[in-house]
Amino acid sequence: MKKIRTVCIDTLTGIQNEIFMTESKKPNYDQWMDFGKDIWRLASYLQDKGFELIYILGEPGTGKSTGMRTLEPDTNIWINTDNKNPIWEGGREEYGSKSSPRLPYHIIPKTYSEITNHINKVEEKVGFEDIKFAFLMGHIEDYKSGMDNKKRLKVLGKVATKMQLEGKAETVLYAEIRKNTEGENEYVLTTENSGFDTARSPMGQFEPIISNDYGFIVNKLINFYK
Repeated sequence: MKKIRTVCIDTLTGIQNEIFMTESKKPNYDQWMDFGKDIWRLASYLQDKGFELIYILGEPGTGKSTGMRTLEPDTNIWINTDNKNPIWEGGREEYGSKSSPRLPYHIIPKTYSEITNHINKVEEKVGFEDIKFAFLMGHIEDYKSGMDNKKRLKVLGKVATKMQLEGKAETVLYAEIRKNTEGENEYVLTTENSGFDTARSPMGQFEPIISNDYGFIVNKLINFYK
């Protein structure tokens, strides 16, 4: 059995929404202020495990999930918090379906503890590569900063919006759909900060716009982190 190189949490937005919607009653003021801190704790847990964090942020339908299609088979764990089926060629064979996920490579968690417990079990039974990556996918929101409209990871709760969650990572990429010269849609990632978002990447590793190809990203960054 191959060691695991990557985990893909798809999406941070999904796990937050799941927990919020399953609360038995509306959070009080203090609970709402703190809601979202668990994303910070999850990111810290992954870093403590030795994962390099890669945020992939964008609107729904911009190709965040399909970026997994180029990862080496049986080296990735799809943490499918959005509870959706794979829609790319070969996805069913690799991950199964939402009604029958292929373990240990595909789980549909409802809580943060289910995520961390699964990662711990995989570490014990399968093992991780020395250089490993966690793709943290999430939706974006617009917010006002002075006179400017800016973008960032969408989170629930007041404290989390002040925590600059993307600041825990060296690589934050934004998913977009652009037209090519033939007028066809291309799913791409922007790698540089526009001055109005939180994008960033290690200097000299990527062109300003790249394909939504997670295998390519991993191969580039393996050499960077050696």
